[in-house]
Amino acid sequence: MTRSLTPFRTRRLRPLPVTIAHAVASAAARVVVVFVVGVAVATGTTGSVALAAADPIEVVQGVTLTPAPGWTAGDRGPDWVALTNADGSARIRVEVTQAGWTDVVAALKADVDQYSVSSPLMNVSNVSAPTPTSQGGKFPQQASIDYTAGVSGPQGAAPVHGTFTELLSIASGLSVFIDFQQDNNATPQAAADSAAMINSML
Repeated sequence: MTRSLTPFRTRRLRPLPVTIAHAVASAAARVVVVFVVGVAVATGTTGSVALAAADPIEVVQGVTLTPAPGWTAGDRGPDWVALTNADGSARIRVEVTQAGWTDVVAALKADVDQYSVSSPLMNVSNVSAPTPTSQGGKFPQQASIDYTAGVSGPQGAAPVHGTFTELLSIASGLSVFIDFQQDNNATPQAAADSAAMINSML
């Protein structure tokens, strides 16, 4: 059964005084809407619509990761978490272990070998040698390897490329293994987001 809607009665609105109209227009021009995980928040800064970063995620006690704007956590376990960007073209997985490594490159190679067997990645091919670096913070040692691979799916293997990264603290005995992968639809922003999230753990 359909209901008929009663027509709205219209009435002529009196124009705002000039001073009030100008004040309203000026205030409206200064309002920007920022979407934070689906919630609109009004700010007082003129600019374009932007996505704000979410709250930090504790992977394990003492190790937190701050998601880049538009990235959301999906699967997770007691010592790992996986996040995906807004359009699904990139993914990052972070796992923390207490393995007691003293060589970050050796830790990275061991984790890559183990991960390549247990993950959905197929035909992993390293396209760069490990590049160890030193820095301050919680994890003084870092090493990375770029790779190409395929990910199995309903339509067969889809090509992806990405970077395996290891963070190491000899003092705490903690190491962090990170897999950042993106498909051919990802923009350069995805790699920049990955770098920002890794830096948030240092």
